[in-house]
Amino acid sequence: MAPAVLFLVFTYLMGVSRGSLNCPTGKLNPLQFHLVRQCQRAAADEALALENTSSLKECADLAHDMRGLALNYAPGGPKRRLNAFDQRSFGKQGDKEQRIRSRLSVFEQPGEFFNCHVLKCPQNNTFSGMVNDSRFDYYSLYGRPTVVRNYSCIPEVGLFVVYTQPSAYLNASLTCSNSSEFTGSLAHIASEHRTSLLAQWLVEFNRKSQSLAEGNVYLAYVGLAYNSSTSLSPLDFRNSQGESLQCFLYRAWDGGHPRVGGDLGNASCVALTPQGTWQTLNCDRELPFICEIHTARSTFGWEQSSSELDIGPNAVFECGRDRV
Repeated sequence: MAPAVLFLVFTYLMGVSRGSLNCPTGKLNPLQFHLVRQCQRAAADEALALENTSSLKECADLAHDMRGLALNYAPGGPKRRLNAFDQRSFGKQGDKEQRIRSRLSVFEQPGEFFNCHVLKCPQNNTFSGMVNDSRFDYYSLYGRPTVVRNYSCIPEVGLFVVYTQPSAYLNASLTCSNSSEFTGSLAHIASEHRTSLLAQWLVEFNRKSQSLAEGNVYLAYVGLAYNSSTSLSPLDFRNSQGESLQCFLYRAWDGGHPRVGGDLGNASCVALTPQGTWQTLNCDRELPFICEIHTARSTFGWEQSSSELDIGPNAVFECGRDRV
């Protein structure tokens, strides 16, 4: 067979093999920031980035690059150059406030100098960190806040819920995917960034649990398991979306893990330790587990991003009349 033909056959087989691994294609389907509140901005005291951008898309692209989970954006235009909610005083009181503001750096008053604020975390249920500012709109990857109240944000990673009530792996997976409070799955951990930050989160969770006289979490199920009906090899562990670990470069196996083959065939479910390592365990073993809250479903184009608009308590109802 000619070398060119051999090369084409090899390329085809490699494509089929990689396709069967169900590798993610995130670059082709980037996460979308959804409009959540109009004429309001979230506090940007610890923003990942403060910039002036020419468009919402440019601001969103920056947020993707910085791993931001939410953003404030001021679209500009004749009706949105001034903050209609600005209550600055006049006379002596106004002069005093002006002197105070003059001492602040541009980074201490981002709403005055930057139209794009990339944020580490989205607002929670209460929107307690919101400021009425008709120049800005607030966007989040998660759309409207989830109704669950005990979730945690890991900056630059996502939103998670830890369940301390031990459960077998299958039941843990079903609890995450069938929750009535959020759309989610067992946590994705196939990167150094995610594994290390989730492990640090478990350490902090245990520290808080000690002060509350609650039990610590030394092992927690996450979204990684071997399934003999879908996996292509003994090391072909799959996450909750069915994507193979072979699609990712990072591994954090603890010493002696993964345990595969022979009598250890059922040791095929993965748990995370607070030390940032992965262990394979019998899937029937009952353990705490970590659910990851999924981002809001993407729509087609920015013009439809208002599908997640929140009009709950403290929303600015009259803002829509002033939009340009």
